[in-house]
Amino acid sequence: MNCIIALILLVTSPELKSHDPEKILIINSFDAQSIDARKNKKLLFGELADSLKQMLYEELDLKIPAARVVISELINSQDNDSVYFNLIKKHSATKAIVIKNLNAYFNQTGVEVTRGTDGKKDREASYDIVADIDYVLYSDSKKIKEFHTQVFEFFTIRNVTSGLLAAGPDIVGKHKHAFKIVQKNAEQFVKDLEIYLQKLSTSQ
Repeated sequence: MNCIIALILLVTSPELKSHDPEKILIINSFDAQSIDARKNKKLLFGELADSLKQMLYEELDLKIPAARVVISELINSQDNDSVYFNLIKKHSATKAIVIKNLNAYFNQTGVEVTRGTDGKKDREASYDIVADIDYVLYSDSKKIKEFHTQVFEFFTIRNVTSGLLAAGPDIVGKHKHAFKIVQKNAEQFVKDLEIYLQKLSTSQ
């Protein structure tokens, strides 16, 4: 199956001071317990966010020459960016990647209607699995850039009965696939972060 990727970049700061050597903190500020969902979905999303930190750690090792430090605890900043600045200084780092929001879900992309040999209409609904994640890149004194990264790919087709919309797959029941699509999101984010940092470096 082909993986279709869409990426939206929101610029918040045009410049970043370069440092040598490079050291990047990986921080999670997404509190899965705060989302409006049942308990097992909150637990899954908390596990996805924790796993995402390690995914980023490994992807950065492949793409960006920098020391990496994973902050193990949840950092709930309540929109207070000074928390990140202080962590960067505390760990003698140069930047921080902060996970701000995470969502994994199934999206119905269309319904195909065909007519069977008995003359009755058959309806099939198609679903993609999607990972939407908001990341923010910080220096020790400012927010550099916000990234909204969305990755999606075809997942399944389901029959529609009685003229009603088919019930989509349950993300908790398909949790193994949720981890896989979040991994692909991390890979795409790091690719685009690498490109952004290269452009930033050449512009200075």
